[in-house]
Amino acid sequence: MASTEQIRTTIEAHLAAVGAADATALADLYTPDARLHDPAGGSPVTGRTAIEQHFAGVLTEQRTMELVMVAIADHHAAFHFRATPAEGPTRDVIDTMTFDDQAMITSMQAYAS
Repeated sequence: MASTEQIRTTIEAHLAAVGAADATALADLYTPDARLHDPAGGSPVTGRTAIEQHFAGVLTEQRTMELVMVAIADHHAAFHFRATPAEGPTRDVIDTMTFDDQAMITSMQAYAS
């Protein structure tokens, strides 16, 4: 089972990749059969390749990331972060994720303001 520290490291790597607008680095954090809902309730994006394509389409600029709060329980995490682009408003986002035994992301849902 992945430790709390391993899961937190994956979350921090996820935020760093989002901040850098690096779709490849983001996709590398997901299992090959992972499922993504971005936004939550939207159509699922399934598989690492499709997830990389999704992020490549939505991450068009770098942004400053601030992790506000994270809660980890077993293989699950919820965290609140703020994303501030060079131009435009700051967005508050809550992501929920599940992880495998190696702290790879198996599913993610994004809730943005």
